[in-house]
Amino acid sequence: MARAGAKKVAPNIATYNIVISCCCHAGCLNLSFAALRQIIKTGLRTDAMIFTPMLRTLCAEKRTSDAMDIVVRRMPELCSTPNVFSYNTLLEGLCDEKKCDEAVELIHMMAEDGDNCPPNVVSYTIVIHGLFKEHEVGKAFTLFCEMLRRGIPPDVMIYRSIIDVLCKVQAMDKAEKVFRQMLDNHIMPDCTTYTSLLHGYLSLGQWKEAVRILKEMSRDGQRPDVVTYSMLINCLCKSGGHAEAREIFNSMIQNGEKPNVSTYGSMLHGYATKGDLVEMNNLLDLMVQNGVQPNHHIFNIQIYAHCKCGRLDEAMLTFNKMRQQGLVPDIVSYGTVIDALCRISRLDDAMVQFYQMIDYGLSPNIIVFTTLIHGFSMHGKWGKAEELFYEMMDSGIRPTVVVFVAMIDKLFKEGKVTEAQKLFDLMPYVGVKPDVVSYSTMIHGCFLTGKPDEVMKLLDDMLLIGLKPNAVNLNTLLDGMLSIGLKPNVATCKTLIDSCCEDGRIDDVLTLFREMLSKAAKTDTVAEKIIS
Repeated sequence: MARAGAKKVAPNIATYNIVISCCCHAGCLNLSFAALRQIIKTGLRTDAMIFTPMLRTLCAEKRTSDAMDIVVRRMPELCSTPNVFSYNTLLEGLCDEKKCDEAVELIHMMAEDGDNCPPNVVSYTIVIHGLFKEHEVGKAFTLFCEMLRRGIPPDVMIYRSIIDVLCKVQAMDKAEKVFRQMLDNHIMPDCTTYTSLLHGYLSLGQWKEAVRILKEMSRDGQRPDVVTYSMLINCLCKSGGHAEAREIFNSMIQNGEKPNVSTYGSMLHGYATKGDLVEMNNLLDLMVQNGVQPNHHIFNIQIYAHCKCGRLDEAMLTFNKMRQQGLVPDIVSYGTVIDALCRISRLDDAMVQFYQMIDYGLSPNIIVFTTLIHGFSMHGKWGKAEELFYEMMDSGIRPTVVVFVAMIDKLFKEGKVTEAQKLFDLMPYVGVKPDVVSYSTMIHGCFLTGKPDEVMKLLDDMLLIGLKPNAVNLNTLLDGMLSIGLKPNVATCKTLIDSCCEDGRIDDVLTLFREMLSKAAKTDTVAEKIIS
């Protein structure tokens, strides 16, 4: 009875705030809006905190247009000024929806709105990161400079991000500028920042600048970590500096930094490329002694090294050892072995590996198919090459223009003109645009099979699709005409062609060839005409 007679307590704004937050957290956005309507109905004054959970939920549901309407229109109507948290929530939602241009407009609106709610470092960081995700590096850098002009000091995270992305796109002048600003603002770069700069300079082959950064890193008391060491070793190995890479590798261990599997992989790949199996095996032993287990990449490097040195039996032993250690050979493992078998004419063994790969659930990629097609073609087994070519297409893999050209060339040499033409005609239908090499192959094939009348049609088709004949095409034409009995002075013809091409007078060159082909029975007359 006492409970029934108790006085009711009206909910205040804090109570409603809890209700709205709980509704949003439970995904009941409609109930949160119902609570908001009740607030308005009772005459309570709303604040920005009431709207923040709803904005966050709207953005999570990809409804940034509704969130924008609340911030820009509804909140001011209710005399509730959006705070920086409201804006930052909306900025994050826009960037997540890849609407960074709208986010930039919003941050400009915040900045131009006087002292009402200016953007802070978090606001700029959100939009800059969003622009990076959309690969708009230039816009991100512009926004970063704008932030500096407005007197908003970046923190170490935004400096690190800006420098890292600029280095990845090799904009080293801008990266260096930001780095110097960082130092001027007394923000000490960490190892990650130095590593980004090193990667940028090394990717451009600017070793002098990389050494300068290393010296600065050491001077500032930053010790390279495993990522920095691995990157240096990888770059040195790729540029042929295997001895220098090993020195850095040894110094890394001396400095107490333990190499990881990627570090070992870079060194091993360097030795494999060099063909130094002794050093490779010694390093493998060291890796195992130090408790680093080989992964797919390490085994594939070993297989590649043995194949490169012609030691296929050793490669197959390594291939089988993978399974013994619980690793199933991947597409790279099989591709390397198949390539090695094709090179030494063991085509039947290559096909055994091909079918074994499929049995183990691996789908052959374009590299495997191309390797086999090339192998069978080179050894005169056209039938199997053709079978594999169409099997590749049936499996949904689009052949490259190189594969098409190789197949067309082989067909012409086999005298299969119709099949070659069909294959050439098929190229655009499967999304492969013929290039000048494709047309040169067709022109050569037409001359080879005694069909010079098709040549001018091919040249006209080239011009029709916007391809300009080059020296390769024109030399193919000259060689072809010589093969059918047209014997102009070749040196004179080449001089004429070169001069026409230099002036951009391709039409004149083609007209010349048309005349020569149409008068094939009058060789002497044509020769005199060209020479004169």
